[in-house]
Amino acid sequence: MSFLGNLKRKRAELIEERRTQATLKAASLGATPEQARRAGDRAARGNTNAAITSAINT
Repeated sequence: MSFLGNLKRKRAELIEERRTQATLKAASLGATPEQARRAGDRAARGNTNAAITSAINT
């Protein structure tokens, strides 16, 4: 695999891990499944703190 291929794979893994962590944290703080999923999606885009806060406050 090329150097760029490795970078893309690593980045995808980090994004997926960030999504999973945000989803689990939002769910553990009382978010509905839909809110937790949206929090994970926002976290994958890079807005982790806002995603979790929004899931809790909605």
